[in-house]
Amino acid sequence: MGEDSNSVRQWKSPFFSGLASARDVADSLTLGRGLRKKVRSAWAMGTFVIDLPEASTITALSLAGFDFVVLDMEHSSIGFTRLAELINAARADGIACLVRPWNRDAGLIGKILDLGAHGIMAPHVDTPEIAQQVAEQARFAPLGKRGFSPVTKFDALEEPLAALQEATYVVVQLEGRTAIQHAAEIASVPGIDAIFVGPYDLALSLGVEPGSETVFSEARRIADAVPDGVGLGIYVDNPADCGDWVRNGFALQCVSFDGRMLADAARSVVRKAQESAEP
Repeated sequence: MGEDSNSVRQWKSPFFSGLASARDVADSLTLGRGLRKKVRSAWAMGTFVIDLPEASTITALSLAGFDFVVLDMEHSSIGFTRLAELINAARADGIACLVRPWNRDAGLIGKILDLGAHGIMAPHVDTPEIAQQVAEQARFAPLGKRGFSPVTKFDALEEPLAALQEATYVVVQLEGRTAIQHAAEIASVPGIDAIFVGPYDLALSLGVEPGSETVFSEARRIADAVPDGVGLGIYVDNPADCGDWVRNGFALQCVSFDGRMLADAARSVVRKAQESAEP
């Protein structure tokens, strides 16, 4: 049984193209490897794409130096047609992209990954059972139940099942009281790469204001419960706080989001222009 499973994982595609162009496509499909390595060795800085879901936004964020983006289907207008365009833009720009779906319906996560996303950020994962459902949708056998279709872009991968299994980065969000209680169990589910604290929904669940010290003390408590080898992530409003979170073990950080950064930069431009024009 073990040998059969190993044989399946190492299946070589009869459609594999060994051309130089195929290597470029293969690299673009497996950017999740670099993200995993960066989280383990240092820290990775990403941001959310919510308000401005355009290819030009992805390019600007890549050029700014972000390590990854999260394409947010939960809180934005992004549908599947636009999602495919954004994923292709991320691959072309060489920046890893995770997708946050609006729920965990059967087949949804696999469909997103088939579009070429490098990973998933699943919201509202409160129990190890839910984490297991996420992992099963994102992972091929024997870790999960993700289906495989030999779509054209996968012709760039000589061993597509093994390559995609290794490169897919699976993040689950802990955003409520129940999730805090089960943090260690959730983090221990095979196939989960990282735990991500959503401070806004966590604040609502705890009945406190966003930004409250209670939220951040709970985040540190989650960090204490997560076993070694599993990444820790958090959303950060103020980039000046990133270093503190790195020192607390949170190596996967989403800092601000596209619309907020545009608004902040626009206000800065207006303010500086007005100051320069004062008598």
